[in-house]
Amino acid sequence: MLAGCVQQADGWATNYRPDHAGKIAVVMPQGAPSISQQFFRDRSGYGHRGIDIVGRIGSPVIAAAAGDVTDSYFEPAYGNRVTIDHGPNPAGLRTITVYKHLNSRTVSAGDRVERGQKIATLGNTGALAGGIPHLHFEIQREVKPQVTRAVDPHTMWLNGVGQVSCFDPASSYDSAQFGATYPVPCN
Repeated sequence: MLAGCVQQADGWATNYRPDHAGKIAVVMPQGAPSISQQFFRDRSGYGHRGIDIVGRIGSPVIAAAAGDVTDSYFEPAYGNRVTIDHGPNPAGLRTITVYKHLNSRTVSAGDRVERGQKIATLGNTGALAGGIPHLHFEIQREVKPQVTRAVDPHTMWLNGVGQVSCFDPASSYDSAQFGATYPVPCN
């Protein structure tokens, strides 16, 4: 759960829970909005299926990679959400990103988005947001067709495991293999 007081300074990431078995050393760029809660999966498979990035309501949320918007809607628990399908890997299995607790959505199901494109604004919608403005960001991988499993986003950054990768509009990106860039702009 998120704590009542959440540090707002950029460039830090909270620790993993002590009982989480897949801890990753996370390197945060100084200008990256901070992570207030890490991915966690317990032995039964339940836990926190993504990372929580704190920020101000209305801050831009951007696509972590190019893909097709499959869902854009509001639901009571997670509020406004957007889901993007980034297509299959060489084995034919898909990678999907999910963005929750959004204040507003700027894309609709069926839209094609490019890496770094604004897709929403950060918010605190939904009962599970706890009143704290943040983006809950998930990466899901198909383990077999139509069956996905949440993976720690820190295993999927474009620059490598644990290397939070800020989007740079001046860079060109190879879309042949999935690698995520941070879903919020870095300062």
